[in-house]
Parts: sequence; C-alpha cells; structure tokens
Amino acid sequence: MPESVIYVAFGIQADLSDAQLDEVAFGLEISGHPFIWVVRSKTWSTPNSLEERVKCRGLIMRELVDQRHILAQGSTAGFLSHCGWNSVLESISEGVPVLAWPMIADQFFNAKFAVDGLGAGLSIGKVEPKGIVGREAISEGVRELMGGEKGKAAREKVKELSRVARKAVQEDGSSYENLSRLLDQLGASSLTNGSVLH
Repeated sequence: MPESVIYVAFGIQADLSDAQLDEVAFGLEISGHPFIWVVRSKTWSTPNSLEERVKCRGLIMRELVDQRHILAQGSTAGFLSHCGWNSVLESISEGVPVLAWPMIADQFFNAKFAVDGLGAGLSIGKVEPKGIVGREAISEGVRELMGGEKGKAAREKVKELSRVARKAVQEDGSSYENLSRLLDQLGASSLTNGSVLH
C-alpha cells in the first residue's frame, strides 16, 4: 500500500536502554501503523510476544539495512529518526518526512533545522523525568506524522524539497554546476602548481 509504512532507525552512535526500547515497541504497536524498525541492541528482547502480535504489520530488523533503499520505497511514508545529518539528507532527498528524536551531539541542531527550519517533519513528544520517551508520545507522534494535519503539511513540504534537491544534482542544476566549477578550479590550480590531481 503506498505511503503507509513508518521506518524507524536511530543510527549507530546512540544506545537506547532496554526500557526505552520497550517503550518504542509498545508505542509502535499502539500506533496501529505498519513499520520497519532497525534495532541494534544485542541484549534487548521484544516484550510480551510483541513480534507475534504485530507480525502482519511490523518488521523488526536486527542487522544493518540499506536505509536509503527503504526510504526510496513508495510505501515508506515517515521516518522516526535520531536526525543524524546523513539520515536528514536521505529522508529529504527521498521525500519522506521525519519524526525527529535527537539524542546526542549535532542531532539536536539537525532536528531543529529539519522540523522548524524546513518544515520537513515533526518533533517527538516530551521526554519523561527519567529521560524516557513514553509509548504514548511515540504512538501519538507516529499517528500525527502518518495521518494528521501537521504530518500532511510536512509530507507536502518534504516532497517539494525533494524535487528541488533532485533538480539541483541533474545536469545544469545548481549543485552540478557548482561542482563542475570547483573541479575546473582545482584542475587549473594543479596545472599552475605543476601537480596533477589523482
């Protein structure tokens, strides 16, 4: 079914506790939306036969995947993401809005830029006192991104941004032309210095 699946991945740097992973699992279940979730933890196990309950609409992956390939699928409608820079760029270029959940370092800036600056997504709900994002906040965020008015607006905006990004890298596009000029300048510089670029 087109634009129905939420992809969930938190990168390779941030480690989520087992308690937080439980909340993500229950939040995805409660949301009612189909999902693909990449879990890196080697110690966490799904709670209370969750995989059995969601097997017709949820897939939990325990190995690295080709994220861009998943985002490029027509059925992928949202990305619950830590907002690492590569993830933000990939989601925008593929026209998939983010449900931003930054955890460390530059992810907070990236999330603010994607959500507030570009309008290409929404922010996850409030963090509870113990530093946990609860299942209710997760399920509400997923529902809003996938079917709410704010999610619809973010989806329209990110599709527009995706078209602009694709046009920029085509021949005669702005990125294509700028890269060509840079390569020409580097080539000219290497000739005047007597060196050759490899």
